[in-house]
Amino acid sequence: EPDHVVNIAVIGALFAIIGARIYHVLDRNEWPYYSANPGEIIKVWNGGIGIFGGLAGAILGLALYVWWVNRSRTGRRSAPKLGVVRWLDIGAPAFLVGQAVGRWGNFFNQELFGPPTDLPWGIPIDTAHRPLQYIAETHFHPLFLYESILSALGVVALLYLGRRFATRLIVGDMLLMYFIWYGGERFGLEFLRDGNWKFGAIPTAQIVGIGLVVISVALMVWRHQRRRPASLDGSGDESGERAPS
Repeated sequence: EPDHVVNIAVIGALFAIIGARIYHVLDRNEWPYYSANPGEIIKVWNGGIGIFGGLAGAILGLALYVWWVNRSRTGRRSAPKLGVVRWLDIGAPAFLVGQAVGRWGNFFNQELFGPPTDLPWGIPIDTAHRPLQYIAETHFHPLFLYESILSALGVVALLYLGRRFATRLIVGDMLLMYFIWYGGERFGLEFLRDGNWKFGAIPTAQIVGIGLVVISVALMVWRHQRRRPASLDGSGDESGERAPS
């Protein structure tokens, strides 16, 4: 239903912005500033959001919308209930589209760049935005571009896999593949990032990223192993278990 697509997109975007801002504010590198200047917390237009927080916010917004719609349909037989996981499957490639496009904001803000580089695609960074240890350098790895390209490739990969294995995927697989792709992508790119939020000596994003990969792979294997006996003996109707193609 098109109305649900629009509603989920609007509500999801609102909750994503709130979640992304909270993630940034709670960054141990940022919290001392925001705790001393609480009025700055709501000034999202000044920069500072985190994708993992945005993802959590978007999922929460979608879940609340689905709950509200299903609650309003209680007792109406002709109106089937919406499924949170199915809608997250539908939205999974769109998450990567948003990340691929959104990362270009880092380019205009001259942020999210890596260490100095002499490579042809290195980008110039103004002195005011350079870390003190690199103040004499001029060109840096365009980390935002690496993530944008990888996210765009992830869109292609998810859409291809969703079509290629449409009869074998079950509800939730597209979302899990998104977690695997982006978790691995973020884990690798964090090695190039400077000044990232760390838990001990390890970047927090790497912990979250590898956690998403491990948990998602384990869930996919477990869910498909559970499904296999019913598929082999031909019992049961699996029409409601397939992921959207």
